[in-house]
Amino acid sequence: MLFRSTHRRSALVAVGALATAALLTACAGGSAPATEQGPLVTDPADISGEITFSTWWSYADDELIDGFKEQYPNVTVNLDFTAVDSYATKMQTLASSGDLPDVFAVQGPTLVALADAGQLMNLDDALGTPDYDADAGSEWGSTFVPSLLEGANSGIKADGTWGVPFTAISVASLYNEDIFAEVGVTPPTSFDELLANCRTLSAAGYIPMSLTGAAWINWWPLLAQDQTMQGEAEADFAVSNPSYIRSFEIVQEMAKAGCWTDSQITTDIAAETSLFLQGKTAQFVTVPENFLKTVSEGASFQLGSYVLPALDGKTPNRTIGGGGANVLAVSASSENQSAAVAFAKYLTSPEVQTKLAASEFTIPSTQVDVAASSPLMVAYLDAAANGFADEAAMPSFTTAGATTYNTEILPNLILGKITPEQAAAATDGLFVTE
Repeated sequence: MLFRSTHRRSALVAVGALATAALLTACAGGSAPATEQGPLVTDPADISGEITFSTWWSYADDELIDGFKEQYPNVTVNLDFTAVDSYATKMQTLASSGDLPDVFAVQGPTLVALADAGQLMNLDDALGTPDYDADAGSEWGSTFVPSLLEGANSGIKADGTWGVPFTAISVASLYNEDIFAEVGVTPPTSFDELLANCRTLSAAGYIPMSLTGAAWINWWPLLAQDQTMQGEAEADFAVSNPSYIRSFEIVQEMAKAGCWTDSQITTDIAAETSLFLQGKTAQFVTVPENFLKTVSEGASFQLGSYVLPALDGKTPNRTIGGGGANVLAVSASSENQSAAVAFAKYLTSPEVQTKLAASEFTIPSTQVDVAASSPLMVAYLDAAANGFADEAAMPSFTTAGATTYNTEILPNLILGKITPEQAAAATDGLFVTE
């Protein structure tokens, strides 16, 4: 479900990025007037009617919705599922006509566009109401991991809370324990060890690790930039900065160590998954959820996982992802905001979060004690605990700029056609300017 992003803050997601620029235009030209927001009703006995829930999440099914009806029997939730490849376009169309669903899944860039266009309900007051388990005596807002709630609303100019994180995302590496044992390597704890593993695995005839260039080629520079540019301010950014160039040097070092083959530059998620399950690739760097589930169910070999090491020595070695990947939002024009908020509370309740973590390899966005659904999840949970990459050090790419960066600059760097200095210089003029 996660693909390339226009914005650095949403490097793992694409549903929002695919149509963000068009969505901004659509919102500016045709947003519907917001429904007057009165006091929220929180007593299940006083809430009734119908709401529509739109999503691309495959695990949000009728069984999940039926659980909501146990506490809200007078509310009908109409599930509107759309495949991930079509979801962005559909949301763009609905936003343009002012016909957004009552509650819906959204990702960072689209959330920003809709919030700044006034199409979302401000959830500040809702966060101060009781959580789904009213008997617990907690406010809904206090149940979230603070960094994930903040991250879900990052980049929005308007004051308020416009979305809540449903699940979090982190990146870790799965590996074939049989191959590692055969060639005599162990999960790396430093960048030098990672490079050494690549050389050993390549010499043994294996593809050392996934690149997933058609979708996730920018992950490695993002991880590197968080290391080399940590603590810097966007106002001081320049493509000639040594710390920016250093991030491309790290990617180049990985390429020279043979971490990837040339063909992986255009390999998509399905192909990388297949290579790993066939035992041709030794490591698969991915996010959890359905990707981890597919691999864990399909592997005929012993699987392991580990947290990626710090690429420039800084610890904790933060990951990419966070709370902006899977967000819940409520339409400002919903005629049943109380029911919509109640459903959002249900989806972020300990019951649902715990169940999904156990069955779907998700990372909870709320503060619940969840034992890893599989030992493989430990690395993803540990990666998330290390924190998430800071986006403040450099500007976002424009839509066209992101395309150039991902399809021309990074491939040419990995193939050795340009130097790190040339890669950095080539990004000049590709960023959003205000």
